[in-house]
Formats: sequence, structure tokens, C-alpha cells
Amino acid sequence: MKNKPMVNLALTLCLSPLLMQCVAAEKDVKGLDLRLRTMDTKIVDIGHSVETLKNKSSGLADMGQQLDQINTRMLKIEGQVDEATHQRQKKDKEQTSFKEAMNNQLAQLQNIVTEMGTQLTELKGQLALITDNYKKLHEQRAAEAEERAKEAAAAAAEAARAAEEALKKAQTAAEPRSIEPAKVKKKPSGSEAAAEAKPAVKDEPQKTVQSAATLGGYEKGAAAYKAKKYKEAYNALSDYLEKKPNDKNAKDARFMLGESLYHQQEYELAILEYQRVIADFPQSAQASAALFQQGLAFEKLDEKETAKIVYNKLIADYPKSLQVDDAKKRLSYLK
Repeated sequence: MKNKPMVNLALTLCLSPLLMQCVAAEKDVKGLDLRLRTMDTKIVDIGHSVETLKNKSSGLADMGQQLDQINTRMLKIEGQVDEATHQRQKKDKEQTSFKEAMNNQLAQLQNIVTEMGTQLTELKGQLALITDNYKKLHEQRAAEAEERAKEAAAAAAEAARAAEEALKKAQTAAEPRSIEPAKVKKKPSGSEAAAEAKPAVKDEPQKTVQSAATLGGYEKGAAAYKAKKYKEAYNALSDYLEKKPNDKNAKDARFMLGESLYHQQEYELAILEYQRVIADFPQSAQASAALFQQGLAFEKLDEKETAKIVYNKLIADYPKSLQVDDAKKRLSYLK
């Protein structure tokens, strides 16, 4: 029994390491338990995280579907954009072609306008030249007409003087002879009777002169015109128009005046007279006829372009006149 404390001490000494290990193991167990609890907490947190991730992955799947739908729409929009771009490029090309065509047509029109302006300027110059020539010719013709009028007046005076002398001679020849008392009156022979009868025959021309003198200027000119005595007709009609410019037959006289000049190949002067008919009597039938005759006169002067202008004016201003068909035929001929 004396050794029991020693045994206990020895056992204590022997077991002390074990006891120390047990104490250490208990601490380790507590540490492990703490760690396990921590791990559980982490596992729970991880579970929550997993649930959260699952939820997020579900949202991501929805987002993926939405993205797919968006991509599909984007592809569709891209296709529409490509088609719109293609159509726009096509329209741009068409517009470019249209603009080029319009620019070409505009350039052509500008060239035509320029050419027409040049032609118009030339025509104005020609018209001014023709007008100036007409004026000079008219003045010259007026002077010639005045000279012819003086000559005609002198000739008429001479004719009247000659007629008066013839009348006096006829009257003298018709007076009875004085009879001498110392001589026997003899009966005149046949030849002497014929000689004495001659003054009676001379009365016939006298009557003709008197009837011509009493004939009106218009009738005289018209008769000469119908007989194709154009110079005589011109003189008579000029005198008539100078005295009676507003007479009812003035337009006919003026037209025949132009025709008389035309047939005498005085084409410039004829054109002037025709123009007076057109200006003074624009609503008459003679106006369209004068306009047509003007075209013919210009053709005679080798002014074919001017003649075309005159014929076109006739067709435009007098579409229902008798000369329209003839004017169209002349235009066809001059082309």
C-alpha cells in the first residue's frame, strides 16, 4: 500500500501525455466543430449562391432568347437596310441618268435658242434693210409718178389742144362758101363732094376723145388693166387714188396698182403697193390676195426665206382665205 502513491504518480506521469493529448484533442474537436459549423454556414451560403446563380442563369436564358430575337430582328433590319440601300443606289443612278439627260436637253435647247436669236437678229437686219430699200424705192417711185403725172398732164393738155384745133378745122370746113355774082355756080363733082364730106368724118374721133375724157380714172385704169396695158393702168389708177384715196373702189385700185407693177417686173415696188393694201384694208379679201402676191414677188427677187415668212403669216392671219391652199403649196415647194 506504501507503493500506491508511487503507482499513482507513475500512472499519472505515464498518462499525463495521454491526458495532454486528450486535452489537445478536445481542443481540436472544438476547433473542428467550429470549422464544421463555419463550413455549414458556407455551404448554406453556397446553396443560396447556387440558387441565386440558378435564378440568374434562368434570367440569362431569357436574356439569351431576347438576344436571339434581337439578333433576328437586327438581321431582318440589316436586310431591309441593304434593300433600301440598293433601291436608293438604283434611284440615285436613275436620277443621275435623268439629270444627265435633262442637262443634255437643256444644252440642246440653249443651242437652239442661241441659233434662233442669231437668226432673229439676221432677220431683223434683213427686214431693216428691206424696209430701207422699200422706203427709198417708194420715194423714187413717188418722184417718178409725179414726173409721169406731169408728163400725162402735159400730154392731156396737148391732146386737148389738138382736139380743139381739129374741132376748129371741122367747123371751118363746114362753113358755106361765098358765091361771086359774076360767076355761075357749079355743081360739085363726085370727088369734090367727097372732099367736102371729109370734115364730117372727123367728128367721129372727136366724139371718141370726148368720151375718153369723160371716163372716170378708176374705170379707165380697170379697163387698161383688163386689156393687160399695165403701164397705162398704173398711170390711170395712180391718178385716181391721188384724187380719191378714200373712194369705195380704192382697195381694188390699190391692188390692181400692185398687180400692174408686178406684171412689169417691178417687184420691189409691187411689194410696197401690196403692203399698202394690207395696211389700209386688213379685213378685205384683197388683203390676203396682196399678202400672197407679196410672197410671189419675194420669190421673184430670190428672197425665199422671206417668202416663207409671208406665206406663214398668210396662213396664220387669214386661215379661211382662198389663198391658204396656194400658200401651203408654195411652202411645200420651197422646202
